Amino acid sequence: MCCSNGKVDLQPLPALPSPLNELFGGEALNSKHFLENIRKYNAVFQLTSLGCKEANPRGWNPQFRIQGQLYHLIGSLHADGQNPPSFLQIYFLNDDDQVARRKSIFDDLLHPVLLDIQESLKEHHKYAKEIGCAYEFAASQDLQDFSIIIKESARPAGTHPGRYNKPDFKDVAVLMPNEPAGHRNIVLRLRDNGLRRISELHRAYDLLQYPLLMPFATDGWNLDLKMTSRYKITQNQFYCFHFFTRLGNYLLQARKLFQLYLVDAYAKIESERLQFLRREQNRLRADNYQNLKDTVVVRDGDPTNVGQQVILPATYCGRPRYIISKSNKMLWLT
Repeated sequence: MCCSNGKVDLQPLPALPSPLNELFGGEALNSKHFLENIRKYNAVFQLTSLGCKEANPRGWNPQFRIQGQLYHLIGSLHADGQNPPSFLQIYFLNDDDQVARRKSIFDDLLHPVLLDIQESLKEHHKYAKEIGCAYEFAASQDLQDFSIIIKESARPAGTHPGRYNKPDFKDVAVLMPNEPAGHRNIVLRLRDNGLRRISELHRAYDLLQYPLLMPFATDGWNLDLKMTSRYKITQNQFYCFHFFTRLGNYLLQARKLFQLYLVDAYAKIESERLQFLRREQNRLRADNYQNLKDTVVVRDGDPTNVGQQVILPATYCGRPRYIISKSNKMLWLT
């Protein structure tokens, strides 16, 4: 289940830094408070925002449920002046102001815990560090307009840095005005009132949203990951590997934050499956389904029947044909 019979060979997430490890493991004085409020603590340190519609009924609900799409959004490097800094913008404040701003978002968070997390991320989170360095470099050059991009793919190991344009860092780069950003790169503009959606195929999709679960900013799933064979690792295989119960897997200790991450990962997997089915309609012989339907029910004159239908195969989990098929098999076995 975890590694597809040895075909998926990935590195487990590195062990947590000491302060976070003590908070997750129940060894710190404030561990109980931290674990009970872990979603709040992650929310004040996340670099991106989560877009979704929660579908929790009234009353006590320990689970996290959503309705519709789930996506990650990122804003500009500077606040608009009318609203206080939030998400990534907080990282550009000085240390004391960062703690004060985060505590103002949720007043019940503890100052010592915020300080421990802040120091750990400041030391270890590569994107928080490199974005700050790139911002300082651009400011030192007195650039009036620039963007910072988080690259879709990491620089290949052993590549000479001269092959890349300056100014350039390992995982981020400063982008001059009118310079193309590249497909799927995450673009952080200096000032922009809007929010931009991040591609689910980007390697930083998860780690920008869950800094407490990935304090070293370890790359997430991306298109470059391959099995021990020549085939690529699917998102489902990637998450099965990392969510599997094994010694040292601290994700399973994250309580409500782990629930949120599970739902996020599942929504990401389902979204990519639907995109695949949309792209591969020819291979699924969707025209044959449509022609059969047109033969049985002629609706050519119906103005509501506009556009191209996407045919879902019987193997797609959750659709009526899938449920009926599984129900029939269950009845046959009983």
